[in-house]
This record gives sequence, structure tokens and C-alpha cells, in this order.
Amino acid sequence: MVFMKEGSIIEINYTGKVTATNEVFESTVEKKAIEAGIFNSKQEYKPMVVVVGEGDVLKGLDKALLEMKAGQARKVLVKPEEGWGQRNPNNISVVPLQQFRKRKINPIPGLVVELNGRQGKVQSISGGRVRVDFNHPLAGKELEYELKVEGEITQPKEQIEALYKKYFYMVPEKEKSLKIEKGSVEVSLSPRYSANLGPLKKLFGEMVSRHVKGFEKIRFVEEFVKEKEAQKKETGQEEKPVSEKQGKKPKAQKPKN
Repeated sequence: MVFMKEGSIIEINYTGKVTATNEVFESTVEKKAIEAGIFNSKQEYKPMVVVVGEGDVLKGLDKALLEMKAGQARKVLVKPEEGWGQRNPNNISVVPLQQFRKRKINPIPGLVVELNGRQGKVQSISGGRVRVDFNHPLAGKELEYELKVEGEITQPKEQIEALYKKYFYMVPEKEKSLKIEKGSVEVSLSPRYSANLGPLKKLFGEMVSRHVKGFEKIRFVEEFVKEKEAQKKETGQEEKPVSEKQGKKPKAQKPKN
């Protein structure tokens, strides 16, 4: 077995905790999440697809992966400089209480809020002003990860399928499709999702072009379906010919069991 290299497409499992407190803050393993009291029923617990060296994980983890082989597990210490960075005093702001009232927010210490596209935590309230810390919650902290390389994906078709699931997981199956042919890839997306996925489409195209051998053409298609046709597909009902409708009183349909 060989070490991972930049551009390797792999699957990993990991559990991260704060070194100083042993507080587990994330995990891809359901059992570990339950044990740590951070289980989220809306999250799908499974190995994460990572393109080594492309910034899919923290810099400290990316570096560690280059020293690991498929099937290997190890503990990795991540310093703040290779994690979420050091705390920056400039990321602490004093916001007028009126700004919260406009948004119908009652600020209390510890409350996580979003202001002007930035997420922060309320530290204190005094004299009509609210002190908000916009530093990442893990900034300035040393982290410890239990990291395992579950396997490397080496076949081009499987690599494309893995990247497709990685970047478009949020799109329901009936709203997307993937076609892989010799030298080309076609991704079809419903317009209701496609318009907001520009950055992910670009990233998918770049990853396939750079790291999957033999595929030079990546195409994205928006599929428009007429409303009546879409309803037929969902209900399985066909529109009756006009001749059958004329002169007949519609009958109530028997409820389906």
C-alpha cells in the first residue's frame, strides 16, 4: 500500500475534540456522536469524501493524510495555525441593541446570532450595546482528531460518482441525474436548484478535470418539465381523451387504500 498524495480521492472517518477540555465537537461516526451527546438526527453519518490537498479539511488534517495509507487510523494534533486560526480581537464588535430589536432578537450571553452575513456569539449586554464575538468558536484552540482513511477511490467512474454525491448531496434524487460516457460527464439538475449551485458546479467541474483521468468534457443541463407532465409522473394518472369527458358527469373516485 502507498501513501496518499495530493489529488487522491478518498473516504475518511473522523472525530474531533478540543485538546484542553476533551469536548467532542464533531464526528462522522454515529456511535461516537451519540456517546459525546452531539448526535443530530438530521445529519447522515457516513465516511466523508475528500480530495487530498484541495482544502476539503483543515490544513493540519490535509498534511496528515499525505502521511497515511488506505485503512490506516491515527490521532492527529492540529495547532490553531493549521486549524481555525488564532483569535482576532478585530472580530469582536459592539452592536447597538436597536439592531437586534429591528430583527426581533432578544440577545442574551451565549446566544449565537447572524448579523450582516456573519455568525457570532453574544458575550455581554450593557448600556444599550451588545458585545458580539465573530471569531470561529474553535479559533485559538488546539484540536485532536481520531482520523481513519477508510479507502481510496481509484476507478474513474467511481471517482466521478463520489464527487457527484459530495457536491450535489442536497439535491433530491428526482431533481438530478448523472450520465457518464467515454470522456464526458453530464449532470442534469432541476432549475429550482441549478440557479443556486453555480459555485458547486464550478468546483465539481474543476475536481473532475484535475483529478479524474480520461474525462475532459463536463456538461451541466437544466431540465424543464411541464407542470401537467410532472403531476402525471408523481400521481401515475393519465389525462383522459376529450371524447370521454364530453356529456358525462364526473364520478367521485373511490379513495385508494
